[in-house]
Amino acid sequence: MNAVTLPSLTLAGFLLTAGAYGAPSGDEPGTDRVTRSAEGFARDHAQDELRSPSAFEETVTPSADVVTKPRKPVTNGPTIASVVFGDSYVYDATTDLFSDYDRDGYFHHLRVRFDADTVFNTSWIYAKVFVSADGNAWEQVYETADFSIHGSDPNDDYEVETELVSGYSTGLYDVLIELYDADDSTFLDEFGPNESSDFSLLPLEDSVRDGVPPDPGPVVVEDGGGGATSWLTLPFLLASLAWLRQSRRYARSARPNA
Repeated sequence: MNAVTLPSLTLAGFLLTAGAYGAPSGDEPGTDRVTRSAEGFARDHAQDELRSPSAFEETVTPSADVVTKPRKPVTNGPTIASVVFGDSYVYDATTDLFSDYDRDGYFHHLRVRFDADTVFNTSWIYAKVFVSADGNAWEQVYETADFSIHGSDPNDDYEVETELVSGYSTGLYDVLIELYDADDSTFLDEFGPNESSDFSLLPLEDSVRDGVPPDPGPVVVEDGGGGATSWLTLPFLLASLAWLRQSRRYARSARPNA
């Protein structure tokens, strides 16, 4: 696991990531989860770059709809890879952390990158990414679209970047990847703390706890007729109003006295 602070990503988090959410209570039950995620092949961009902020999509998951599952017993230390490979499997995977806005050692941007191989020429699969902070249950944070892998091609590494926006308390999180067959959703393989220490005890928190200022969003002025005017047109409207008032004052002063 690599932890990197990118100033440009912090700025992107300020402008595009943080929503106008109140301070979450992730330590209490009933907390909604808000994330922003993007996915794609690692070859789509330079190795030292993150995905474009415009590629991220926000997901708000009510607490009642959060997908969880119990954890399996932890083995005695991570193994290098799965002992027995199925038709499609995770050959290797890594994690990277970015954006520690308040510099307390806890990050709100997680990247999971994995190399999935198959015994066939081509297989269509999808992946799920889970996190766990309590050691008892996995909580799903993202499910990818279907994508193809080709034999043991080293150039088809796939990745998921997730920004934790709200609902995730400060702590040490384990991470898990699961692979599924895209045709019938058959479970294929998993890769997590049992396979690599890169997926164990990652210092994470949501961006609100990380001190990212909430995005105030555009100023909206209701026009009284059910529509709205953005702040971009506000100066024009104010100038027009001033001109109208000035015109009325001039008209009144120009009237002949009765």
